[in-house]
Amino acid sequence: MLAEILWNQNTIAVVCVFAVPIVAIIAGVWSKVESRKSDNDLKRSMVERGMSADEIEPILAAKVSHGHKRETI
Repeated sequence: MLAEILWNQNTIAVVCVFAVPIVAIIAGVWSKVESRKSDNDLKRSMVERGMSADEIEPILAAKVSHGHKRETI
């Protein structure tokens, strides 16, 4: 079936129009998954070092989130 498709400029343009947003969505989801994995690894390492929840909370609150810095009081 794929060999029967006429690969001209219009077909390639349509494929690109659909492929670019799909790749962008997959990249965004992948980025979020990797970010959460990193956060979980950080939390796990802090717990393994014996840090209490009261010590971990300010560290997590100080992390940069969505390009905006959270301030701790």
